[in-house]
Amino acid sequence: MKTVIIAVVTTLATTFAVSRFAPRLEARSVRIKAAWAARDTFSGHILTILSATARLQNLEPAEAPEPLRSRLQGGQDRWAEQVEESTRYLIDHAEQYVLTYPSRPLDLQQMLTRAVVAARGVWLSELPVEERARRVQALFEPVQGIFFAKRSHRLRHLADDRRRLQELLRSINGPASAGRTPPPAGTAPSA
Repeated sequence: MKTVIIAVVTTLATTFAVSRFAPRLEARSVRIKAAWAARDTFSGHILTILSATARLQNLEPAEAPEPLRSRLQGGQDRWAEQVEESTRYLIDHAEQYVLTYPSRPLDLQQMLTRAVVAARGVWLSELPVEERARRVQALFEPVQGIFFAKRSHRLRHLADDRRRLQELLRSINGPASAGRTPPPAGTAPSA
């Protein structure tokens, strides 16, 4: 009789616990899956940018004879459009993937946001396509190492990749703006 009472009490306690906490766990599961999906999309765009910029840097359509030149120019235009679309997506949807990374102690959210903004700015600049591709690739190579490389690579190279990215951002934004947030609109910057 004692065993039956213990079994009934255990069943009731388990049923109560499952009915009490299952909805919370299901809701959390949805948020976790959404965060991982955002990171996967982010990773895909980074890989698209890295591969398209590498192709753009290694292609010289002007040096080819005419029938081939127009085909190479078409490829170059297509790869430039891939970088355009990916940088646009990254800047338009930053909140979906930036907030899935921790803010402290490495300040990954701000670093990632600054890299995406800088890359979009470089891509929109009036520089030649090859130079824009070189600069955007240089910005996203450390991002790839920081966020998507194997754990063993990250452990060995995280500090170097972070330092390299910060130096690139400093060179693009100027030394005065490195690590500072811009002043609100309509206010004078502090000296």
